[in-house]
Amino acid sequence: MTSERARIVIAGAGAVGSVVGGMLAAHGHDVLLVGRDPHMAAIARDGLRVTGLFGEHHARPRVTTDLASADPSADLVCVTVKSHGTADVARALGRWQSAPPLVVSLQNGLGNVETLAEALGTERVIGARVIFGALVAAPGAAHVTVNARPVAIGPLHADGRFDERARGVADMLRRCGIPAESVPSIEPLLWEKALYNCGLNPLGALHGLTYGEVVASPDLRPLLDAAIDEGFAVARACGIALSWRDAADFRTYFHATLVPPTAAHRSSMRQDLEAGRRTEVDAIGGAIVQAGARCGVPTPVNARLVDAIHAAERAARPG
Repeated sequence: MTSERARIVIAGAGAVGSVVGGMLAAHGHDVLLVGRDPHMAAIARDGLRVTGLFGEHHARPRVTTDLASADPSADLVCVTVKSHGTADVARALGRWQSAPPLVVSLQNGLGNVETLAEALGTERVIGARVIFGALVAAPGAAHVTVNARPVAIGPLHADGRFDERARGVADMLRRCGIPAESVPSIEPLLWEKALYNCGLNPLGALHGLTYGEVVASPDLRPLLDAAIDEGFAVARACGIALSWRDAADFRTYFHATLVPPTAAHRSSMRQDLEAGRRTEVDAIGGAIVQAGARCGVPTPVNARLVDAIHAAERAARPG
């Protein structure tokens, strides 16, 4: 990733993928966005405009709606599809004539890195903790709304073979204006993000609230904190190397550091419910419930929230 003009495929050019791909393209990289119309059609016609916290950028990346037609000679594939689409992307990449040398999962939830690695090989796949928020304001336009921490890039488990590549990707993102850093292991940060999302996202989605409004609600705050406490207990029981002494210590960090800069955010889960789309709840709270079952930790609050989101999905898509 030291090339001044890397060939990059963005597999899933929704909000986050459009921001990443648009800013890379605006800084000279050869970017192909893989996404859906009318967003792709608007970009093909007028280019892509990125606005918000990372500044204003205009780019003309190449676009397609079919990953199978993407350039298999890419230096880097950034996977930014919703978590329930990861297996499809992995299969499509596996059918390329030559596998991409490096794939980075810039996705919500748990299990995405493992799914990609199983299909493509662990030596090709690293992950990222993305904790900025964005939305597609209109076809051809992506807007960065909030940012809590830099994008963190690294292998699932510490492995010195990946250090240089993770640093290269982080450096490339930074040079394009996206705060980023490399880390030895991404797994604890993916769990941190899951703990951040497991209560905020479903509660905000179910009640039509921003993150800050969920935290400020005297009725919802206890559920939020209970979901986090369950998730923390699961992570500890499953051997995840979290940095905090206990759940209360993490919640102090959560409320003091993570929530304030993202208080105005409308979660992607809320946006998906409002648009009648499937959410990523199974890769967030659902993954915590499944891990709790494996490691012997009860997760009644997370299970309740997951069930409520599934019911809301069915109501939003009655057909």
